[in-house]
Amino acid sequence: METTSPSKRQFHNTKDLQEWGEINEWTKLEIVDKTSVSKVEFKAFYTDESGQKQVHHELSKFKMIQNRWFYVSGEFLE
Repeated sequence: METTSPSKRQFHNTKDLQEWGEINEWTKLEIVDKTSVSKVEFKAFYTDESGQKQVHHELSKFKMIQNRWFYVSGEFLE
């Protein structure tokens, strides 16, 4: 949550995000495209708790606040 824009934190559940991050085995991060200075398309590869390989594909928007980048929103792709 530290990297999420302060104005957006109320829309995220810290406990759920932490649990989701910990129950999966993260194996690779691929930056697909940097569409602008504030948008990044990426794929995060992981193995879920059932042993199935998964891909989280997202176009994320960021905002600079006091010389630090914060996550604002994301659009799931595929």
